[in-house]
Amino acid sequence: MNGRDYFPLGKANGKAFCNRTSETKWLLSNIKAAKHSLLTAPRRFGKSSLAEKAVTDSGLPMVSLNFNTCTDEQEVEKLIREGVSQLIGKALGSIEKLAHSIKKYVSNLTPKLILGTEHAHLELVSEKQNVSPAKNVEESLTLLEKLLAEKKQAAVMILDEFQIVGLIAKGAGVEAAIRNAAQNMRYLSLIFSGSSRSLLLSMFENESRPLYKLCRKLHLKRMDAEHYQQHLNRAAKQQWKGHLEAAVFERIMLLSERHPYYVNYLCDVIWTECDKLPTLIDVDKAWQQVIEEEYSDASAEIMLLSMGQKKILKLIAETAGVYLMAASSVKKTNMALSSTSGAIAGLVEKDVIEKEESRYQIINPVIKKVLQ
Repeated sequence: MNGRDYFPLGKANGKAFCNRTSETKWLLSNIKAAKHSLLTAPRRFGKSSLAEKAVTDSGLPMVSLNFNTCTDEQEVEKLIREGVSQLIGKALGSIEKLAHSIKKYVSNLTPKLILGTEHAHLELVSEKQNVSPAKNVEESLTLLEKLLAEKKQAAVMILDEFQIVGLIAKGAGVEAAIRNAAQNMRYLSLIFSGSSRSLLLSMFENESRPLYKLCRKLHLKRMDAEHYQQHLNRAAKQQWKGHLEAAVFERIMLLSERHPYYVNYLCDVIWTECDKLPTLIDVDKAWQQVIEEEYSDASAEIMLLSMGQKKILKLIAETAGVYLMAASSVKKTNMALSSTSGAIAGLVEKDVIEKEESRYQIINPVIKKVLQ
């Protein structure tokens, strides 16, 4: 493992996974107790990495489903059916021996044994007309739970970008179907996550929605600098046979603002460009490279905002810790209080800003730098 391997820009596995020990312990405890979990965080904060780390530590069979490409209920249903089929194969062994039990538990779906080059696998096929996608979703999940119960085998299903289901499911039918199956589960643990906190929370915290209070909830925050220090020094030892100077480490934390993705991005550039332990000049040069590479993406995200949202965002970027509803802030933006409040709500909903104690801050440090 070389130094750069510690700083992936995608999922972090093995030694690339940094800390999150308390969060992993929390999620692992839920998995072992077959309790369902909801993970929320800003984009690129490591939700998927955390979920897969906890499941790996549990040693249980798992399937991970991503709803990002689904456009209607039928595609949601198909993805869940396929996930159930995969997990039955992973968790319960010989498909041929399960045929009798499967037929006993399903009425709308048809189990089919597909012969491959190496082994056979199960497909749950929806052949009946006029059966809603929601019905098939409920039957698939209920079948999996019953088969697991027969064998007393626990398993985990990760449902990523799950807010998509809430956006496209008509009349919340699929949400209700998942609730009906999930509330009786004792062997299958569900982990829900996604990149839109506001949409996810509306699904799980609104008492009029079917998934209300189904899960234990965990919100991922920025890690403390001390947790990064050990991780970065381990990578520095691997790369340059020594530890980072304190000032260099602090500069990395300051520029990246401990945003997990940008800590990794900045360090990946440093570890790529430096032949020896980096200096403050090296860190600043690397950060400028990050800004240049990310500038167009950040600018595009800013362009999608309303004029009022841009004014609020620029005010936050230019004035650290500003109180947005103060008279001085209103004067700078020349916006009515109601417009200011609406702009703030819109930025929070889009995961552009978040509230820390009594002040708002920009989540993405590159967007902040572009605005400055």
